[in-house]
Amino acid sequence: MSVQVPAVAETERTLAYEPGLDGLRAVSILGVLLFHGAATSGLDGWFRGGNLGVSVFFTLSGFLITSLLLTEHEGRGSIDMARFWTRRIRRLAPASLSVVVAVTVVSALPSWSWFDLRRADALAATWSVTNWHVIAGGDDRLLQTIVGPLGPTWSLAVEEQFYVLLAIGVWAAARRRSPERSVAAGASAVVAVSLVLANTASSWSPRLEFGTDVRAGELAVGCLLAVVVRRRRAALVARARTLDLVGTLGLAAMAVLFATAGTAPWLLRGGHVALAFVWAAVIAAVLAHGRVAGVLSWVPIVRVGRWSYAAYLVHWPVFLVLSPDRTGVDGVPLVALKIAVATVLAVALHQLVEQPLRRWQAPLSTTMITWLAASGAASVLALVVLR
Repeated sequence: MSVQVPAVAETERTLAYEPGLDGLRAVSILGVLLFHGAATSGLDGWFRGGNLGVSVFFTLSGFLITSLLLTEHEGRGSIDMARFWTRRIRRLAPASLSVVVAVTVVSALPSWSWFDLRRADALAATWSVTNWHVIAGGDDRLLQTIVGPLGPTWSLAVEEQFYVLLAIGVWAAARRRSPERSVAAGASAVVAVSLVLANTASSWSPRLEFGTDVRAGELAVGCLLAVVVRRRRAALVARARTLDLVGTLGLAAMAVLFATAGTAPWLLRGGHVALAFVWAAVIAAVLAHGRVAGVLSWVPIVRVGRWSYAAYLVHWPVFLVLSPDRTGVDGVPLVALKIAVATVLAVALHQLVEQPLRRWQAPLSTTMITWLAASGAASVLALVVLR
């Protein structure tokens, strides 16, 4: 039996929109763009901690998805898993598959063999397992995988794998007497396990950076924040001045870390989880509707935040194409060019693919069949045209 699924705008309207959170997305994606832009433009050492923007995305995603699920349970008395999966597929799959297919086609052209997209890379990105693909490659394959045009999809894979477990966990918690306490207990356990895994490895391995089990702690901190906000939202607003100070310090720390952190060993030994509490403090400051929220709600910043998912998908292939050798420029001008081109493509992807299909009204069965068919077609394409 098919289940008619309302439009996303209808299913998610019970969760109040906070423009400042899109502003935080903008700050995060800017960190990633500057980090990758500098690294591919002859500016080694500049913005070397910008990859921490990914960590901010993790914590924010954990907060938003947990809030959405708990809000649905409060309003309906249950969690409709069919609606949840349909929303996630419509939100994430169209833009992601579009980029995978586009990069696959371009990589198959004889003159673009330098792109070095391998069949396994495209398949891993299609089915959201890039992070485990990187880990399975070991140290020797690691660098090659990450510098491939679809390498950054590893973080999207971590998020999507976590969503599967989170939805099941919240659904199970909703069947207990105190769902919020159960969610908090589960999230705390995930944080603890992540810290143990990060600190018991005898030496560095790709899993410390890319393992869903190790990085899940950052998303789980967002889950904890969602429970706190639901139970103490009025207290957050009442303490807006204090949270403004905390949020301002958090943003300042974010700026310093984005500029300097690099690949410091402490980040892989629990530092990512520790910083997730800093990101959570900034999110709380936004929700308190004080000055931090006002700054991050500035319309241009919010718009960039809305394009952040598309920008993350398209930026790395663009950055690889616009190399110093091909453009004849390097340094800051090249970084600016790369970000400008990536932004234009991100806006196009957002407006032409992401938004229209996100609003698509279809039953679960239709959505699932369409997603499986599209993913299967992308896989066949990769198997046929790539090595």
